[in-house]
Amino acid sequence: MTKKSVLVPVAILVILFLSLAACSHRETGDTAGKDIEEWPIGEEDHMDEETIGYSIWTTYWDTENLTGELETIKDRIDNICYFAAYFNKDRQPFIPKETMESFEKVEKLYGSMKHKSYLTFVNDLILEDNTSSLKDVDLLYALFETDRSMDNHIRDILRMTMEEGFDGIEIDYEAIRQDMVLWQLFIEFVEKLYEAAAEKDILVRVLLEPNAPLDEIELPEGPEYVMMCYNLHGQGTRPGPKANRRFLESLVRKTRTLPGKVNFALATGGFDFDGNGTVKSITEKQAVELLALFEKSPEREEESQALFFDYIDNGGIEHRVWYADSKTINYWIDILQQAGNHDISLWRLGGNLNLKSIK
Repeated sequence: MTKKSVLVPVAILVILFLSLAACSHRETGDTAGKDIEEWPIGEEDHMDEETIGYSIWTTYWDTENLTGELETIKDRIDNICYFAAYFNKDRQPFIPKETMESFEKVEKLYGSMKHKSYLTFVNDLILEDNTSSLKDVDLLYALFETDRSMDNHIRDILRMTMEEGFDGIEIDYEAIRQDMVLWQLFIEFVEKLYEAAAEKDILVRVLLEPNAPLDEIELPEGPEYVMMCYNLHGQGTRPGPKANRRFLESLVRKTRTLPGKVNFALATGGFDFDGNGTVKSITEKQAVELLALFEKSPEREEESQALFFDYIDNGGIEHRVWYADSKTINYWIDILQQAGNHDISLWRLGGNLNLKSIK
């Protein structure tokens, strides 16, 4: 396995850590808080939980307890997705050294497992001043601008994936929203990428945001499509859970237009909403630490089975925290499984207290 020679300086990684920790696309949602039609899910479609295939993400900015958490669920994991490869100021993709270190550590400890490894590509871009632009749509237009630029991008993706020894490619290009021109370019890209990857026995997963206009576009057959089922509440919304029954059922119905078996992604952890409008992503562990610090007890909401509590910080600012524990995740899984044999992805390893209790 050959390490990439292109690495960003420590200062840049620090900047990206702060940006991603505060407003990663995993922790904020473009569709957060929007009304969603409630569609019924037929119980006749229910499948046994034992048929669930699991994928899980690990991130380059949180590797403290990577192997500890993975150890508790290693026998149930089908795929591990390594987040992420992104783009330097020259718009060239690269892999942070932390991503490769995590991959090499997991392969050394669990290489005998039958799981597949995916390298996740995101449209996050380092700018000339060493700040970062997350979910950069202009970057996507540049990558897809011509047949040549698109083909070059696909070659870069395949080269990096094969050189480093990953089994598959995961595409997580976001913020396309309702831009139908960009969607058509993205569809062409996915089709070409899948065909090129299939020739080399490389797997392909494609992530979709809840606001993807699936009723207006036709995605190609072949890749595994993963719907992000989180951030119903988050940045720019009132306090609330990352998902609830109505939200999950609506996404199941929405994805029935997709080709093949759909994978549904759920998010662990939660958000801390303060009275000044700041929203901070927190893990389950951090939420429990806040409970102890401010001597609070959480309540559980019926519609989402998520936990919530209030506290006042040392500066006198009011906070409300919403977060998920294993009971919450199991409830969400049950809702999705009522619709059929759906595989589940979990965002993410790090700060989870009881992964072994997840179905």
